[in-house]
Amino acid sequence: MNSGSPRMTLFRAVRTLTLLMFCLLIGAIVAPTFAAEIPSTSIDRSSFVSIGGIDQWISIKGEDRNNPVLLVVHGGPGESQWPEAEKYVLWEKKFTVVLWDQRGAGHTYGRYGAKTPDFTLDRIARDGVEVAEYLCRTLGKKKIIVLGHSWGTIVATEMVQLRPELFAAYVGTGQVASWNATVNMQYDLALDKARKDGDTVAVKQLEATGRPDPNDPKQAFSVNIWPAMAPTDQAWIRGLRAQVPKLKAKYPKDFQDFQEGFKFSVQHALPYQMNVDLPKTASKVGTAFFIIQGQDDVITPTQAAVDYFNEVAAPKKELILIPNAGHFAFMTAPHVFLGILINKVRPVAIERGG
Repeated sequence: MNSGSPRMTLFRAVRTLTLLMFCLLIGAIVAPTFAAEIPSTSIDRSSFVSIGGIDQWISIKGEDRNNPVLLVVHGGPGESQWPEAEKYVLWEKKFTVVLWDQRGAGHTYGRYGAKTPDFTLDRIARDGVEVAEYLCRTLGKKKIIVLGHSWGTIVATEMVQLRPELFAAYVGTGQVASWNATVNMQYDLALDKARKDGDTVAVKQLEATGRPDPNDPKQAFSVNIWPAMAPTDQAWIRGLRAQVPKLKAKYPKDFQDFQEGFKFSVQHALPYQMNVDLPKTASKVGTAFFIIQGQDDVITPTQAAVDYFNEVAAPKKELILIPNAGHFAFMTAPHVFLGILINKVRPVAIERGG
């Protein structure tokens, strides 16, 4: 047969088309399998890790492991963040977010209960350093970001004092300065609010009892700061109380551990809180230092946080006050707070090795 005949030309064309379709079909079958074998860059892991000689609960979640790691050091004391995990979902787009139930709190308390050993500020801060080391090893990082809230700012500040080279940035919100400053400013804020509201009963009561002695916790806690608190904080606290029945029903054991751990931590942490004076003990910070504070925080008064910020010497520091927000600004002004983390903290942390 003539190789150049129309019949042979047609045969070759059909064969070529068949081979092409076969390759496309195989490609369509193989391509998804190949894509499925590409390692995911996301992470979603919750487990107990041996930290400080005991098992401590750590959750690691993020959409891209290349993002900076952000360790949340919860407040309270004992206010484990696992019930609020969904609030951090948006954070997970730009950060690998780590929630850690501290010694004596949440799931970690559930392992040991009232027999939890070595509940001291120094031990918890050293636990935090071990958590940071674990995260660097596990996630292949040189440094991480640490974010402390309220009591967590005391712990996180001490962590940075112990091992500044582990942290690309420190972020404080609901920033503690000193116990004395907190007690005195809370009294002034409560009295000022009562006078502005024309609440003569509250004014007379506050003036009659006088300024509380910071060395007497009963006096310190006798001041009613609720009326002076930011409306957003009041709404947040009401919301927390309202979700208790649902959490109890859905997670009976875990929520019982949360509640009992909260009580345990508050009781055992009080002596350490009363001795805190960060302007004296942590005026030098060996990493980037950020305070993101609700402008109307009464629980850890904003003016005390500002005064502390002004005392700090750090390679870089920045203070951002969020209007119409208080102690729980990271929860009640979530988009503003996250925007600050992304636009202010993240670039600095990356530049500093995070």
